[in-house]
Amino acid sequence: MIGLSSQIVFGLPRALLAIVAILACAPTSASAQSSPQPGADLRTVLAYEQNVSTFSQIVKDYANLFTNLTTSGVTVLVPNDSAFRRFGRWHDMLKSKSVAAVKYHILQNTLSVKSVIKGDSIFAPTKLSDRAFTNVTGGQQLIITKQPSNEVVFTSGYATRGTVVVEDLEFYGGLIQIIDSVMMVPERLETTLRDAYPDSTAFLGALYATNLTSEFANTPNVTIFAPHNAAFWQMARTFLNMEKAELKRILRYHMVPRRVEHSWQLQNASSLNTIDDNAVHITRFNNYVFVNSAQLLQTDILIANGVVHMIDNVLSPAVASARPDVSLTSQRPVFSATASSPTGTAAPTPFTSDLPCTVDCPVPDATPIATSTDESGDGVVRTTSSRGNVAAARCTGLPGAGVGLGLAAMGAVMAAL
Repeated sequence: MIGLSSQIVFGLPRALLAIVAILACAPTSASAQSSPQPGADLRTVLAYEQNVSTFSQIVKDYANLFTNLTTSGVTVLVPNDSAFRRFGRWHDMLKSKSVAAVKYHILQNTLSVKSVIKGDSIFAPTKLSDRAFTNVTGGQQLIITKQPSNEVVFTSGYATRGTVVVEDLEFYGGLIQIIDSVMMVPERLETTLRDAYPDSTAFLGALYATNLTSEFANTPNVTIFAPHNAAFWQMARTFLNMEKAELKRILRYHMVPRRVEHSWQLQNASSLNTIDDNAVHITRFNNYVFVNSAQLLQTDILIANGVVHMIDNVLSPAVASARPDVSLTSQRPVFSATASSPTGTAAPTPFTSDLPCTVDCPVPDATPIATSTDESGDGVVRTTSSRGNVAAARCTGLPGAGVGLGLAAMGAVMAAL
């Protein structure tokens, strides 16, 4: 008994010492927290999240942008580290756009993703209002959509989409939404259509041919209906033989000034006045949207001064009464062919030769002097040079290079980054 008692007596201190040692190694109540204290600032909240170290460093580097958020009620979009690794060129974008790129990730208001109705889309203004980067009154926008699966998606320039992976984190000043993609600041019309939407290059080339590019790209708060390439290609001769003044009048019928109208705002039986004060008319049928009789193929392409919707036919102010025949799978053009147009996949798309050269442009050794022209049945007038044997720089496109393929094009752009 004495031996047993001695073991118990002498065993207790060792047990107590072990307990003390365990307690000494245990974290304190402060360090054991799984979430920050209510009212913590942005950097503190981010410190508790994994996979956001890149944006945390941005908050530190651009502290002046985030210091005043504590009383303004904002939503900060935080791309996770995986998003930055996929993007790969964030620092290059910071060099060219600097503060603008960061401001585009800050919404002006506190937005809980729980408040977005399933199936709905809304647009939200950001803190980006610098006229060097945006010409949208009230701040450049992002599109927010709640999918039927309840996923919430933010859409930015070049149709870059980011899905919310961690939602509604509170900090003193607003909410944080962690997303899986970097948001792209919307670019000018010319850059967006040429680089990300090759199926709109005929429309862009026609703007260059009629000297309308600057008007379309610089007018603030616009809605542009851009016909895809096949709309020009199927009536190539009609448009190529058209007087420039008439073509200019037709193209101006595709721009609505002073109104940034996203697809969900286009109401059935409503009208919008174009730049020349001629109205276009909206028809909605089931899930289809039409402007006059042209169907919207791809919607809500964000640009620096508004939004672009791609349509399947060229509009005409002379046929403003045109309405869709919803029994047809595709609508008839409102223009009549004046001559047979080139056919086949090798036929060039009209007006793409009017696009300025941007890559690998030939440089002649002297100013070319036109010595002959030849229209060889493909709709392109060629000019030869009297010196240097260097033809004028041209850009060509094939019809139907991808109707509504802005997203696919963007994937190619992002893959190349």
